[in-house]
Amino acid sequence: MRKAFKFPGFDPKRLFKAEDSRFILSVGLKVSGISFVISLFIYYLLYLFMRLNYAFFKANGFPELEGGNPFYSYVIGEAMETLPALFAFHVCLFFIGTYIGWLILRPFRSIGEYSEKVLDNLNTVYKVEDFSTYKLLTRFSEFFFEYLRESRKKGEIISNSIPPQFSRIHRPVQDKVFLLHFGLLLVIISISSAYFIIEMSSAIYYSMVDLATKTLANQIIASKFFSTQMFVLDELVYLTIFFVVVFYTLLGFHLYSKVSGAAFGIFSTMRSFMKGDYGSRVHLVGYAYLREHTRKLNKYLDYVEKNFGRDRKKD
Repeated sequence: MRKAFKFPGFDPKRLFKAEDSRFILSVGLKVSGISFVISLFIYYLLYLFMRLNYAFFKANGFPELEGGNPFYSYVIGEAMETLPALFAFHVCLFFIGTYIGWLILRPFRSIGEYSEKVLDNLNTVYKVEDFSTYKLLTRFSEFFFEYLRESRKKGEIISNSIPPQFSRIHRPVQDKVFLLHFGLLLVIISISSAYFIIEMSSAIYYSMVDLATKTLANQIIASKFFSTQMFVLDELVYLTIFFVVVFYTLLGFHLYSKVSGAAFGIFSTMRSFMKGDYGSRVHLVGYAYLREHTRKLNKYLDYVEKNFGRDRKKD
């Protein structure tokens, strides 16, 4: 039997239990939720617009039936037909969002997994993916873990100089590569979301136009009326694009802030350790979704300090 695909390091059994899994799910909900809320808002504006048009329809002889209102039945029926596509689209956005959450945590997971494995096997290789995020953290961690491996081979923590490009960093830096990759993903999501909302809104609007052409006796008046209303549809399009761009941009900065400080904190701990502060450990406040990975790193640092530090007990 074929095995189901899953993200490396992501165990479905830990859903809602592990902090990192909850973080990944929350990112998925945020990515899909923004588009879903905007869709509902635009649909609500269309509903108000539809009620105004109904007054025009009635004034021009639209039939009234005791058993129900054919205008609302027709237009709402058209809207209901879009609901399966609406939910399917946002389910896809949710899974794309969980993938983004997984990508955000991947460098921290790699550090934790390596720290756990290298305790048992010194020859374990620390792998940095080609498209890994947080270049500052991933590049320095590669340099740092190689330094620890050489120290363990020699039986003591060796002295080593820190490259100048790392020694001058004293605060979180803006990772342009990460922002580029992350930004491209959000741009694709924003474009697809805006396109979907606009297409669904346009379908509902044109269903009203179609109804008018089928039922109203004075086609000339109906044609003039709807042609002069096209600016309303244009403004809905602009409003949709505005909301999508603004809220997904804010989401991007929000998600980046969720981990940029933690990346700098881990980098600072590694650098302090190399400078001779062997008691330096990672202590992050407000990053519960990274705690499991930083604990593994701290455990590895405990092991190195205890067994290879200069103050270790001689046999």
